[in-house]
Amino acid sequence: MFYLKTVLVFFLVSVNQISSNTFTSSDYPKNIPPRISECYADQRLNDRYLRHPISIHGLISLLNKIENHDTVKLWDTTRLISTVLKRFRYDGIEDSESQSAYTTPIQKNLPETDKYSLIWSLLPGTAADFPEDALTPDEKCALHFMLSYSVNGTMRAEERFPRQLARERSLDLNEEDLPLFVDASGISTNYTQNDTEENKKIYEDNVLVHQDAAETDEANEVSEGVAIETVLNEEEEDPGKSRKRRALPINYALPISKSPLQRGVIYTPYGTVAAGPVLSGIAAGLEPQTVRLRDWMGSVYYNWSDTVLDRSINNIWGTTIASDIAQSGLLRIHLSHTTVGPSGSWNDSLGICPREFALHNEDPSYLTNAEIYGGIDGLLLGLKMRDWDKEYLKLSDLLSSYYSETGVAKDRSYRACNRISNFLDPNKVNHNILKEEALTFLVAYYDKDTEGNPVFKPSLDKFVKAKQFIDTTYNDLTKLLNNKEIIRDDFVPCTGLPTLPTTEIPRTDTDLLFVIDQFTFSNEEVQRQTELAGFLALDLNIGITTSQMEVLSSLDGSVIVPQSANKAQLACSIRNTVISIHNQRKLHNVLATLRTRFDRDKIEERNNKTSGANGKTVLFSLSGRSPSTQEIEDFTKEYELLKNEHPDVRLLFAVAGTVSSEIYKSFVQEPEKDIFKLNLFTTYKEAASIIGDRARSLSAKLFYPECYSDVALDEASFAHTIYVTPGTQKFYKIMPSTMHLSQNLKIKFTILHGNAEVCLSRIQEPPVSSSALSVCQKNVNGGDIIEFTNYPAPCMSGSCSPIYVAIKADQETDSESCPDPQCDSPDQVKVVWTHEGMVCSKDFRSGAPTQLVSHVILLVFTLLLIIF
Repeated sequence: MFYLKTVLVFFLVSVNQISSNTFTSSDYPKNIPPRISECYADQRLNDRYLRHPISIHGLISLLNKIENHDTVKLWDTTRLISTVLKRFRYDGIEDSESQSAYTTPIQKNLPETDKYSLIWSLLPGTAADFPEDALTPDEKCALHFMLSYSVNGTMRAEERFPRQLARERSLDLNEEDLPLFVDASGISTNYTQNDTEENKKIYEDNVLVHQDAAETDEANEVSEGVAIETVLNEEEEDPGKSRKRRALPINYALPISKSPLQRGVIYTPYGTVAAGPVLSGIAAGLEPQTVRLRDWMGSVYYNWSDTVLDRSINNIWGTTIASDIAQSGLLRIHLSHTTVGPSGSWNDSLGICPREFALHNEDPSYLTNAEIYGGIDGLLLGLKMRDWDKEYLKLSDLLSSYYSETGVAKDRSYRACNRISNFLDPNKVNHNILKEEALTFLVAYYDKDTEGNPVFKPSLDKFVKAKQFIDTTYNDLTKLLNNKEIIRDDFVPCTGLPTLPTTEIPRTDTDLLFVIDQFTFSNEEVQRQTELAGFLALDLNIGITTSQMEVLSSLDGSVIVPQSANKAQLACSIRNTVISIHNQRKLHNVLATLRTRFDRDKIEERNNKTSGANGKTVLFSLSGRSPSTQEIEDFTKEYELLKNEHPDVRLLFAVAGTVSSEIYKSFVQEPEKDIFKLNLFTTYKEAASIIGDRARSLSAKLFYPECYSDVALDEASFAHTIYVTPGTQKFYKIMPSTMHLSQNLKIKFTILHGNAEVCLSRIQEPPVSSSALSVCQKNVNGGDIIEFTNYPAPCMSGSCSPIYVAIKADQETDSESCPDPQCDSPDQVKVVWTHEGMVCSKDFRSGAPTQLVSHVILLVFTLLLIIF
């Protein structure tokens, strides 16, 4: 019996092992899934000028929204990313000529869909798991457009009618941009169609010929509605110069673009990348698999030797750069065409609202710059996944940190700007393995007999020639990566580890209210302000539980652009919203509106038992005419009311043109930090970064909503949780209105998953550990409670200072990862604020932050604490 049980267990384990390592494309949808074709059938969803921005910020925001869905919160990252890929990625969709009322005008590009069917079978997951209520229809289509690769060669309307359509507001076109998005002539490119000596030799040795388009399977033509390419350029009679487009099945009845749109790529500050391979590499790295070629291919079309069929492929390589090397080598070399490049340009050169990416070449390779960068990023991240803490890994955080200056937590050398040096580092990427994996993929891809396959002479060894294709393409790739001039046109590379700051960077979350000046001389001045606001939206840490931003009218404070948890969509909305010019501004009305709004916020905070909230920052953008004396008087009255009723609110001013900064000095606490002269900045992006830093350095607030209660309550239940990234700090105020009657106040901070220092002061904002005006404590072990007893000094009613708080997380340590879903990254330190003995009165309304006498008393008291 024992023996029988042992055999049974062994059998079950073996079956499970076989099933987990067997790949099949049987579930690959041969027809475009209806939930994806909807994105093309619905004119609103497919409108080029209304789509979500195609950027790394947009991708991260959508993934973060999915992660916060109630169902998905219970998933691990492996299930999340594999489900997203199976639900939204479908490569090779392009325009078709079909104008029928009962068909969707799209078709499949077989070279792309055939390749993706192989990649599909190397990835885990199922589309059926995705909770459809996690995203809106617009967001679903945006995610599809970001992940699904294709090159659409159909001529666009603005190429035929350049001057008329260049005025579309989503097309940020200058004269030099016209060849890419408007005028089809005179396109400059980094690459040419000139034959390389290496490619010529392969062509002459193999005497390769095109498959005649007429030999294409008629069944495919009928079932997929694929229009077959007929003739090449009629004036080119030399077959050695004939040129097949990348999109082989394009119907030539459609006008052909000389700057085709590349889809499935996203804008990042570190070069345009194909997003599908990035996520596929991560998914493969989370669940690595290796499979024999014969098992992966299933039925075999061509005669391959057993040695070839016994080769294996690993999904980390096969779903990333290796597949593109194989595809480009197979379909380009026999045409004597370049196997790498080109690059391209975005419709929005500023990167605020990128929606379309036009290639610099009408005949792109199958290994464009964006595919190279995306394939490398996916490979690097996939190979590294086994070394990282998968249990607490968040996909949105991984992408956010990799596509940043700081790099991935726990290994800062992994960042997008460092991709090329990492890829060329033999200690990180084994290039012999890369070429072997690409060769294996090429065999499987060739066996699918896709459109554009070369026809080898029967006397030639297909596998030997395939290897030659891989070697040539790999050499072309490495040459491009070592061409610093070409790379710098795409992004500025970096090397090694980032330089960590010597002092902690302020990272306080804020609610920023951007008041746009409509009392200007021209629409161009309004556009410049929207540019500044758009950059600010991208600069701030905007998200579901972090910072927020809105754009308000300078007439009455009404909302022009509402807040959004998707920073990319917010920036795009700001940039594209039509904002009218007025013949007056009424900033005092803006403050009056905000006072009413902040009153409602307080009531809501109290009703929701909230113990902490973002700080409120109002940024007045003033670029038109200087205010009159009456305007200043009216504004001053409203400002005094705001300061007394909501002392936590801070005002900032960004002035340009003829507006004097001196006028507004009395409305800010630190004029040199709170007033920004825009004419001193080179670009508005630079200005937005400085303004964003200032907003992040302003205090959020902590309070006790039941401080006036006559009923005995458990104060510990009114806790507020704060997450601090290593190397940064956050600032808070404990407002006087929440603790001015406290006699024996205890303030506590519980530190979890790392080390942090907490500093308090009644005088210094923010508190500084090296200052005698602040009192600081630091935890030793995770779980330690930092307690401040009988602090602060006695409070004088009506002239009370807040308690200023600074929480600084140490630079990275080897402490346990933060397990909370609210953690932006696994290295964040969790700090829980609680208190005892916090008391106030119902009718107490805090005055302006302090009076001089109060400051003197507090200063003496603090010094006595330090001395004794």
